[in-house]
Amino acid sequence: MVYKVQVIVLYGLLLSITIIGALAQETSADPVSYTMESPEIVEVGKPFSITTVFNIKPEWYVYAPIDMNISQGKIPTKVTFKVPEGIKKIEELKLPDPNSFFDMYHGNGIRMSQRFLVEKNRSQDLRVIKANIVYQACNDYICYPPVSKEVNVVITIE
Repeated sequence: MVYKVQVIVLYGLLLSITIIGALAQETSADPVSYTMESPEIVEVGKPFSITTVFNIKPEWYVYAPIDMNISQGKIPTKVTFKVPEGIKKIEELKLPDPNSFFDMYHGNGIRMSQRFLVEKNRSQDLRVIKANIVYQACNDYICYPPVSKEVNVVITIE
């Protein structure tokens, strides 16, 4: 009797390890991808936008950057920009509405846009705007460690 219980427990343990391994393999790739959309050429005195577009695999989500999520210790999705001299941010980062009661983003085409302006006394040349992207991918069972990536966006001023 004791032998049968030990065998059943052992098989259960091996099955659990196999399932966990399969799930880990399935989710090992980052479930969040993003692209940066920006004009290649911008004109002095005219506003332009840089947009980060997130695509999130099914059953995964990231948290919206709202006070409730932050106060609960959730890592909000953020896109911040460091601009060179002669370029300034105008307006706040434009965020999509969270698409669920829990104030999270999921699905494809999640867009966060920032508007900029090249100041009048700026010479024609290449400029680099540094974007810092922070997010934490979660599903119903696990949250991955937060990701922080820096992306250089190159523009030509005319």
